[in-house]
This record gives sequence, structure tokens and C-alpha cells, in this order.
Amino acid sequence: MNEVAIQSAVCWGDFSLNAAAYGQNPPYSHVVLSSLLRTVRAQFDAVRIVELGAGTGNLLRSFIDKDIHGFAVEPNKEMRAVARSLAPDDTRFEWIEGTAEEANLPPRSANWVLLGNAYQFVQPAAMFKETSRILVPGGFLTIIWNVRHFKRDALQRSIEEKVKRMAGNLKRTGSSVAALMENVDTNGQFNEYMYMEASHKQVFSSERLLASWNAGHDIPSQVSAEMWQHVVSEIARMIPKQDSIETTWLTRAWTFQAA
Repeated sequence: MNEVAIQSAVCWGDFSLNAAAYGQNPPYSHVVLSSLLRTVRAQFDAVRIVELGAGTGNLLRSFIDKDIHGFAVEPNKEMRAVARSLAPDDTRFEWIEGTAEEANLPPRSANWVLLGNAYQFVQPAAMFKETSRILVPGGFLTIIWNVRHFKRDALQRSIEEKVKRMAGNLKRTGSSVAALMENVDTNGQFNEYMYMEASHKQVFSSERLLASWNAGHDIPSQVSAEMWQHVVSEIARMIPKQDSIETTWLTRAWTFQAA
């Protein structure tokens, strides 16, 4: 008997339906970003950043420094619109419609390229080639992730365990970061340079914490819309109805230097 394919709640890589929720995700670790920024500044006088797959600008808004500038490259118009609405007065970064494989930028546009929570969506060989093109000689590429720190966050760990029981055997991006990065092959265009990680606390309202789960992409891309709504309803039930909920996140960053 032929099995009937179940249509997933979202298509892999399409954030059109949950762009607003994605914008509620937390900032990245200041410890990691400030350390990486010092590394780039040690080699270059002025920092020129390009973020590929910039989404709703969560990573770029995490930088508090006023003297950095550059470009945010994002293919999804809904994500770009949310980014502009969340930081209407931030003129440090020019938003460009483009992809990690074709950024629509001239050569040597940056000395630091970032890819935040997006490596799983790109074509690695094409991304490394494009990054090499838009970087100045000796420039840096950082592939960075900001994920829930389940080992240190009992509430979010219990939610994750409940989700797994409800939705079955799912591929979870946050827990497979190390495996993804172990298989990185830059085809000789970059040398491994530095790895950093740091945990950080973030305080959420119950509504914003639910939005951060609703922004998830790997679960709804593997289950039906009906199941996803059932999962979200259960997550909402588990989140305390409070204005301030302390959560713990883990920022992990792999940095490479152009060969």
C-alpha cells in the first residue's frame, strides 16, 4: 500500500509565515561577539561586516558597537521587513536582497562575514566561494549559532523532551550543530582559526518565550500543520504565565580566515 505524504507545516528554508516570531529570538552572547570583534579589529582598522542570511537582524542587533558597519543580506522580504521594524533607526547596516551563494555585493566588500543560525540552509561550496569573493585578503568568516542551553535550563529542557515525545523522531538543528561543523569543508579557501562558546541568560515574558519556540523551523518542517499547532499549544501550556522568565542560551562560534 502506498503511503500518503504528509504536507509539513512549513517548507524548509521559507520563513515567510513565522518572520514576526523569529524576530523575538534572543540576542547572541556579548562575550563571544565582543571577543570576536577584538580579533577582527586587531587585524583591520575599521570593521566592515556582511551577514549572510541575516533574517530579522537578531545577530546584527546583538552588536552594541556604533563604529561598525556593513551589509545585511537576506532573500526573504518578510524577514527584511521585520528587521527594519525592530531597528528602524539603526543605519549601520544596509539591507540587501540576496543569498549566501549570491550576495549581490562587489568583491572585497567586507573584512568579516557572519552566518548566524543559517549554515543548515546554505549550499556550503557555493557559500564558501561567495564569501571568499566578498572578503578582503586575510578576512574572517564566522559561522555562529545561538541555541537553547538545555543542560542548564530546566524549563526549556522539559519543553524539548515533551516535544520529542509528541512529534516523534525529529532532526533537531540545535543539538546537531557540532556534527554539522565537523563536516565543514571549505575546499582550501579558508583555514580554521578559532572556536568560542559562552552561555548567557536572557529574560523573557511568557508571550515572547512562546514566540521564540513558534519561530522554530526544524520541527514544523517535519510535521503537519495540525501536529505543529498541537505542539505549540502544549508548549504554551508549559510556559509559566509570568512577565519575567529567566532562560539560558549557548552561543557557539567557529571562525575561519581566508587562505
